[in-house]
Amino acid sequence: MAYEFLKKRLKFCNSVIEDARKKLNGFPEGALKAVLVHNKNGDTHQYFCRMSSSEPYGRYMAKDEMAIARQLAQKEYCKRALKAAEKEKALLERFLKGCEERGLVEAYTGMNEGKRILVEPYVLPDEEFARRWQARKYTGGSFGEEDSSCYTKRGDRVRSKSEQIIADRLFDAGIPYRYEFPFEYEGNRHIYTDFTVLNKRTRNVYRWEHFGRMDDPQYRKTFFWKMSLYAQHGYFQGLNMIYTFEDRENPLDTRYLDRLIGTYFL
Repeated sequence: MAYEFLKKRLKFCNSVIEDARKKLNGFPEGALKAVLVHNKNGDTHQYFCRMSSSEPYGRYMAKDEMAIARQLAQKEYCKRALKAAEKEKALLERFLKGCEERGLVEAYTGMNEGKRILVEPYVLPDEEFARRWQARKYTGGSFGEEDSSCYTKRGDRVRSKSEQIIADRLFDAGIPYRYEFPFEYEGNRHIYTDFTVLNKRTRNVYRWEHFGRMDDPQYRKTFFWKMSLYAQHGYFQGLNMIYTFEDRENPLDTRYLDRLIGTYFL
């Protein structure tokens, strides 16, 4: 969403402002002047350190002073970047204040409940959007007698202990997910994605496949086939697709799992 992108851009501007202000306190005194010199061996630059604006050139800087010259050049850049970032920040703050999504949300939440249930709003509150997304009815994969009897905290039956861990981590974080929501392709053909997960804030939806037997050669063929299938239909790792893996020697790392969830959904 453009709104989320602009908020990220504002956050970036704030980080530039903070970093530039901090660095400006550590640079040497003076300003750098660079002069292009033409000679028969090619063009070169000469550098001068000016201590005041009244000096046309200032003191010539020898080659062994290039470290100081670089600091003075960086100093000028930081000043320019600080000014540009502060200007952009002011523009972004004014724009975001004017188009704050909360206004459209409050146009709906501010209505009497009896009236609210009769309208279809332009923008739903995040929790209401997530509730409706989660409530969609669908038919997942079927279980056989040989399948696992693992159950999640939400009450879903899943096919492995690792899937139970993933589901419970999502549930504990308040992140909506669908287990084995069908992925349809080529007309009426479909497979069941392990998890389909909603980021409530951005409203982006990700498909998540966990491959838990990567030490099995036949199982790995399934992984490559699925990865190719998803890619053919616009699903790519890191964009709208998440893959996690394990084998006997490398079980699912819950610390990595928590970082993954925090990166994509919180």
